[in-house]
Amino acid sequence: MLFAQDKETYLETNFGLSYTSSLIDVVPGVSFLYGTKRFVSERQYWDFQLGIAVPTLATMKIGRGFKNLRTGRTVSAGIRVWPSHIYVAFGLPNPRCSNEVTERMKKRLARRGSDRTNLLCGEWNVSLEAGLGDTDLDALSFESIAIITVSHRWYFD
Repeated sequence: MLFAQDKETYLETNFGLSYTSSLIDVVPGVSFLYGTKRFVSERQYWDFQLGIAVPTLATMKIGRGFKNLRTGRTVSAGIRVWPSHIYVAFGLPNPRCSNEVTERMKKRLARRGSDRTNLLCGEWNVSLEAGLGDTDLDALSFESIAIITVSHRWYFD
């Protein structure tokens, strides 16, 4: 169980589509991010991400999130600093990460000299973002009006 000032660190791969105000209406993108969730209570956290991206070369996000302790699902909202957007993201944990594992899985892990704590935990995320495309400030959003992304996070200690 997480308490105030605990953190979860992760790597994230992300694929998205951007609706733009440029000649090409829809532009695909991909990013690889390093991130951390810093919990301020059992349910609330700050989420920070920094990474490399195509086509923008770099990306960075800062947001505030909430975790449902019963289901493990998350919702967060914040600002993508570059390219500038506001976002809302929804997270669905990988079921392998739950504290309950089947007897079959326990036996399989034991044969390898491991236990439940050795499972690679992850989370699927979907984010919806609004940018500054089609405004005088569209360069700040890399001409993006909106982005939808799907990503997977791998958590580690």
